[in-house]
Amino acid sequence: MTTQEVKRKLAAILSADVKGYHRLIAKDEAGTLQTLNTYKEVMANLIRDHRGRVVDTRGDNVLAEFVSVVDAVECGIEIQRELRARNDKLPLPHKMEFRIGINLGDVIEEENKIFGDGVNIATRLQSLADGGGLCISGTVYEHIKNKLTLRYEYLGKQKVKNIVGAVKVYRVMIEPETMGSVVSRWKRAGVNYWERVHPAFKILVALVAAGNALWQIYPRISKSPVDVTPKEKVVISLSEKPSATAPLSAEVAPKEKIAVPKSEKVSKTVTPPHAKEDVASKDKMAFPLPDVPSIAVMPFVNMSEDPKQEFFSDGITEEIITALSKVPRLFVISRQSTFFYKGKTVKVKQVAEDLGVQYVLEGSVQRSADHIRINGQLIDALTGRHIWAERYDRDLTDLFALQDEITMKILRAIRVKLTEGEISSAYSKYYRGKQGFDCSLKLMEAFKYINRYTIEDNNVARRLTEEAISICPENPVGYSLLALVYHGDFVLGNTRSPRETLEKAIELAQKAIAMDDSLPAPHMSLSFFYCFKREYDKAIAEGERGVALYPSGSEAYGAYGAALLFACRPEEAIPLLQKAIRLNPNANPITFVNFGYALLMTDRFEEAVSAFKKALQRAPDHLIAHIGLGSTYGLIGREKEARAEAEEILRINPKFSVDYYAKTTPYKDPSEIDKIADALRKAGLK
Repeated sequence: MTTQEVKRKLAAILSADVKGYHRLIAKDEAGTLQTLNTYKEVMANLIRDHRGRVVDTRGDNVLAEFVSVVDAVECGIEIQRELRARNDKLPLPHKMEFRIGINLGDVIEEENKIFGDGVNIATRLQSLADGGGLCISGTVYEHIKNKLTLRYEYLGKQKVKNIVGAVKVYRVMIEPETMGSVVSRWKRAGVNYWERVHPAFKILVALVAAGNALWQIYPRISKSPVDVTPKEKVVISLSEKPSATAPLSAEVAPKEKIAVPKSEKVSKTVTPPHAKEDVASKDKMAFPLPDVPSIAVMPFVNMSEDPKQEFFSDGITEEIITALSKVPRLFVISRQSTFFYKGKTVKVKQVAEDLGVQYVLEGSVQRSADHIRINGQLIDALTGRHIWAERYDRDLTDLFALQDEITMKILRAIRVKLTEGEISSAYSKYYRGKQGFDCSLKLMEAFKYINRYTIEDNNVARRLTEEAISICPENPVGYSLLALVYHGDFVLGNTRSPRETLEKAIELAQKAIAMDDSLPAPHMSLSFFYCFKREYDKAIAEGERGVALYPSGSEAYGAYGAALLFACRPEEAIPLLQKAIRLNPNANPITFVNFGYALLMTDRFEEAVSAFKKALQRAPDHLIAHIGLGSTYGLIGREKEARAEAEEILRINPKFSVDYYAKTTPYKDPSEIDKIADALRKAGLK
């Protein structure tokens, strides 16, 4: 490789390996390899979900790169939590723990592999981590210390082979640190640890121990619950599983049985205001507060033993969001924005400031056979008050009536007055009864695979969707999702007849609309499909219909904006795409891509560059985003950057053809296609 051919870049590198791998192999080679392959697949999916790229998986090692160091650390934490949950189900001799190191540094890229000091340091950090632990370099720490609500233990400076100078190392406290683990480190260092403990902390330890002892004997003293909650405030008790935000006001029954009467409803009163540092600040909000009440519904926590019920709890969350989004006098943050925090420990304050909302709803769901328990609490982030909190125990057959009841409670609490009929969910009637719920779980799982946009995942989505349709042939949502599967085949080239495949997608979306015209999703999909047929008036009409049906939906505004973009009406598309991003600051990459192209059409080149870069932060290998960024660089004379983007395009798709791109891009005005194609050719593409 010549000096000119060396490609360098800054990247966040995650390096992982198995603690005691050779010992595990020696004891049980077949079982170890099976667990290793399963865990590698789990890690690869999580890396992809956090917008990273798996670089290498040789032996027991996993090497990945990220554009964002925050994404890298959050991914590392989620990997360790997921593997820990899986290890809990394995016998001790078969447990497999990974050590993870993360560094931010310069790397050399060659044939999709990365090398250099940045990788070497990540590997060294990995070797310093405990099994199930995570170590980061000082450069990573400086970038995330004010962005993530984590705790760290400074391990000092460490020497790295072939690296000049020592590297600062920090251990990420993935779970709350126990005194025992700190003590064990002091013991190894020969420190009399008890003498180092502050007297006040010794008193605190004694109080905690006494409280724990009382907690242990309390169930023996009284088997019936006693209400000792003062009337002026709520006592917040910890649930068995941490929420995505603050701990829930929840009393969870034993997992094997929900013993509370089915119709029970427990109301709780208002908490006093929190300390000033615990409340959100309007000045720190990423977006100004809307003029109407604004709310973010956090993913409800699955309290059931079965991980598959995760789709069920997600479904409850989505139904509440859907019901609230139909309210004209309420600003509701989209599902994608709040699900960004799923599985993460964040404060209500951070959520409110990140998303620009006043109210945050959080809760938990526990399903046992045909019964369900839902806990929910509504928090005013500007005051820290829990303004509403309740617990419900019902039969599954009552669930959607319960969902509407919860929604009405929220609206009353924040003084939005509506009738029951105004918030009835459009989807509720299709998921009643056990069979309906089983169908909904399959469809939610299928949607997850559709969004990954690979041929393999699209094929899995097809199987799940067809299974759901066989169970519930009267449910239009199944046909709407199957339409997306066929469109995925069309986009990914997974078809021998692209024209017939696109027609099949349109046919299925139309079938879903014929079954129920009130559902927004098939209208949004059909809007997109019509663009590829160059039937722009139909596409715009379907986009308008989607917004009318889903007035608080980021996806609806994104689809409508895309239709106007492809019709070459960028001035009208831009405000719609901006609203889509406001409703969902963590919008899908395609929303930012379309926003970038709309800005490009109106000669707002620097803003277009920023939009394309935001798309690539979310999906580093998004081909259409690289095409947009490369053509924009070419149009403003930044030839070096344009050529670099051309290299990225060929890396992602070595068979890329400008002519094929021009033929398949559905812009109404051919001159817009020619403008982009000419810029790509000047960058060296053919």
